[in-house]
Amino acid sequence: MKKDSAHPRPVVTLARADRHDNDSVRQAVRAAVSAAGDLRAVFPPGARVVLKPNIFAPYPAPATTDPRVVVAAAEIAREAGAGEVIVAEGRSLSTARFRSADNTTRACARASGMAAALDAAGIAFVALEEDEFVEVELPQADLLHRANVARTILEADVVINLPVMKVHSLTLVTLAIKNLHGIISDFDKACSHSYRDYHLPRKLTDLLLIKPPALNILDGLLAQEGDHAASGSPVEMGLILASADPVALDAAAGYVMGFDPLEVDTTRIAAERGLGVADLRRIDIRGPGLDEVRREFARPDLELSPARFPGLTVCAGDYCRACAYYTRRGLESLAAAGQLSPERPLTLIIGKGVEAPDDIPGRVVLVGDCALASLGVKRLRDRLIVEGRLAAIYACPPMELRIRAEELLS
Repeated sequence: MKKDSAHPRPVVTLARADRHDNDSVRQAVRAAVSAAGDLRAVFPPGARVVLKPNIFAPYPAPATTDPRVVVAAAEIAREAGAGEVIVAEGRSLSTARFRSADNTTRACARASGMAAALDAAGIAFVALEEDEFVEVELPQADLLHRANVARTILEADVVINLPVMKVHSLTLVTLAIKNLHGIISDFDKACSHSYRDYHLPRKLTDLLLIKPPALNILDGLLAQEGDHAASGSPVEMGLILASADPVALDAAAGYVMGFDPLEVDTTRIAAERGLGVADLRRIDIRGPGLDEVRREFARPDLELSPARFPGLTVCAGDYCRACAYYTRRGLESLAAAGQLSPERPLTLIIGKGVEAPDDIPGRVVLVGDCALASLGVKRLRDRLIVEGRLAAIYACPPMELRIRAEELLS
């Protein structure tokens, strides 16, 4: 295909690594980065470089970025002439609000092994919830027209994005685009987190307007399928991917994971907005071919049914992936704890336009804000409150149900 000079073909590089060999990991990061473009253009002499890994929760790799990938990227930046190299991250909102321990970014960095690795390498670390947030206007944004962004990110000369190769039950994958969620305030993380009308992926693509990463390095050493958090399962991949175009990286990585790049909403929406290239035919792939390393990752399982959860009755209207995800994970917790069974039945009321009978027996959980749009549900709610049989999760999305289901329904 002839190269279009007005729209140069983005480059995505792949390098193989033996994740059990530290030197192999280091060399793979170097190989992927060096083949991705001119390092002199990425790291101007004396630049203040901020590395943004994924440390959303107190879990080690593959739920979070492998510290060896981060240290290798920092070494490359230093050797290229960076004046200052900082690692900065902000834990997820659900970690901050609903985890009773290890709910700060520093605690997550310690639990993941990141803190020890950075200390050993002499790399400074900034927990972004401790940072000053600056409101910036995004006139070209779809939803996030004003965003409170950590000053450390805004004042960086160069931002290097370091996500992990993971499936995500809300956005299907969590790669380069979604990894930028950690740079904004907790308030902005909570805004538009629903999946109704594609709010979450639309907001996530807005983040590309704030401080576009100069380079994206994807940790695909040990990937994760099924989900991104403790519910996910590890997948041996032994890969490092790199690109200056986060959309192209997500398209290539999504394909490697067995997805059509355009079925991933963040990838598709970002490409439609002209924020990067998602068409694999227009991307220069260097290193192993995508089909050579491709495998089918297990997709998210969001089924809410009595067949999956004996003892469950579902009264459902129209609900989005956000309600499905947080409810599904909450039900898993209840079933594992013995709180959901034919002997301990539970009725779930969820979704817009739901119709629920007045004679619901036993325990009832009302999930999300949409269900309350029905007058009949409001009346049922009031009666169940008086009877002491209702657990209501008033939120969009209902994050609390995922983390605290056992406590809420005990």
